[in-house]
Amino acid sequence: FTEPRPIRDLKAEYIGASSVNLTWSVDNTDLKPDSYRIQFVNDTSVKELTFSDPKAEITKLIPGTMYNFTVFAVVADNKTEGVSIDLYTKPSPVLDLKAEYVGVTSVNLTWVVNDSASDLYTYRIQFVNDTSVKNLTSSDRKAEITELIPGTMYNFTVFAVAADNETEGEGSSIDLYTKPSPVLDLKAEYVGVTSVNLTWVVNDSASDLYTYRIQFVNDTSVKNLTSSDRKAEITELIPGTMYNFTVFAVAADNETEGEGSSIDLYTSKSQFL
Repeated sequence: FTEPRPIRDLKAEYIGASSVNLTWSVDNTDLKPDSYRIQFVNDTSVKELTFSDPKAEITKLIPGTMYNFTVFAVVADNKTEGVSIDLYTKPSPVLDLKAEYVGVTSVNLTWVVNDSASDLYTYRIQFVNDTSVKNLTSSDRKAEITELIPGTMYNFTVFAVAADNETEGEGSSIDLYTKPSPVLDLKAEYVGVTSVNLTWVVNDSASDLYTYRIQFVNDTSVKNLTSSDRKAEITELIPGTMYNFTVFAVAADNETEGEGSSIDLYTSKSQFL
């Protein structure tokens, strides 16, 4: 027969991707449980475990899956009426998070999920810079994040979310700089026989941290120099020669470059030729 239920305050102390820790208390009754039986059920299986104390660690669960846990007290070989709780295990962290595309104001991310329950997942993408924390949700294993600030470092963290739209897995993160905007108003302040002075304008809010790569090309060579200012003097040029000068803004990681802005110029002919 089934005794009255002495179990109360059944709750999860910990929920992981493949394990759950449950605790409960026993009413002050004359019934002193000999043990506790826990039945845990998902869509495909029913299992039972026995514990001697009013707590249990249940392992080898499926990530991102809803389980019904029912706890029975066993008194003199009789089960009391059970008390139940429904819980989702956490999804596993997403894998292989990477940027398929990095632009000036947008980034396209992709990732992989191997959980058997992942067809029911959604994903929360958190993106953080020095001044803001924002979130968006994707129902697919990819996301386009727009309206970003040019030339700025963002931390992107992707969390898989189970079908209850609440239970999140651990986040997987990647740090990326958006590309700087192209420099504007590139022009020559001075053109000499063997040197050229260039200036340009940059309007990005992050531009105080930029450096600039200046590439200068003629028919026979490709050379580069770096400037920390919005101007550059390029020397040791060949007199009377056409050069293509391209200026790239470089973000604070010294790697992420914007699109180049170009100008074609002839150096002056030597007066001694």
